[in-house]
Order: sequence, then C-alpha cells, then structure tokens
Amino acid sequence: MLNRYVTSGVSGKQSRTTQVRHDDRLAMLIERAAISLAVDKSVFLRAAIEREVIRVLEAQSRHVLSQDDAEQFAAALDTPPTPTPRALDAARNYRHRVVHAD
Repeated sequence: MLNRYVTSGVSGKQSRTTQVRHDDRLAMLIERAAISLAVDKSVFLRAAIEREVIRVLEAQSRHVLSQDDAEQFAAALDTPPTPTPRALDAARNYRHRVVHAD
C-alpha cells in the first residue's frame, strides 16, 4: 500500500527538515490519512508534498492557449511581418557579401 503513495522510489537518508504551521483541523486530517494508509505522518507528508511539487512543476512547464489565443497565434504565424527598412538593407548587404555556390 505504501509504494502506491511514494512516487520517487528513491530512498536515501532523510536529512532535511521543513517546518509547517497548521491548525488542528489539518492536523486531524493528516493523522487520519496517514492512519488509513498505515504509514507514519512523515512518510505520508513527504509523499503528498512530492506529488504536489511534481504536479505544480509540470503544470508550470507548459502554457495552454485559449481558443482565441490559439487563433491569434496561428494568424500571426501565417502573416509574416512587413520588413523594416533596416531589415531590407541588411538583406541587401548580405547578398552583396555572400557568394552562393550554385
């Protein structure tokens, strides 16, 4: 039962501590959850924290566009910007300096 709740599978010396203040209601919920899984509170809390950390980091690693945003983004990709005079000069200068081997 415990393996289902420990996500990393890495068992090393637990040498770091983090103190968290909470109320009696949360203390009771933590205690009940740990008892229901037949694990120590610290084991339960480490597994719960690890799951939440992974969930948050995965959620923050990508951006989901709304339908409107996706349509605007696609339209921007399909419509190239008008070249500025500076960009046109740079392209002209490049063509004069670079010899293509065709």
